[in-house]
Amino acid sequence: MKKTEIIKKNYEFKYFFKKGTYISGNFLEIFIFQNENIKNRLGIVVSKKVGKSVIRNKIKRYIRAVYTEIEENVEKPSNILIIWKKKIPGEKANYKDIKCDLINIFKKAGIM
Repeated sequence: MKKTEIIKKNYEFKYFFKKGTYISGNFLEIFIFQNENIKNRLGIVVSKKVGKSVIRNKIKRYIRAVYTEIEENVEKPSNILIIWKKKIPGEKANYKDIKCDLINIFKKAGIM
């Protein structure tokens, strides 16, 4: 299993927005670019406009669970920022849709 570093600092998130390539799906948007390290770096963003903290944390848990499940299939070490779309209410979040969406986005990005 690969080890993934979690992004937590604000300046790191800003760097993703500047340097990353934007790819959109039905529920998720990602900013992605290659890194020189062996490890992947992952950041997850869910806006306050989506819902209260319970719903936001539920979405983050789903995204983390899906990512750990498909992490073995990611071929190139990458910096990945996953964003839940603001216009989609948090109540529509379910594991199956997030998994399909994330797999499709990774295939579009060419890292899977």
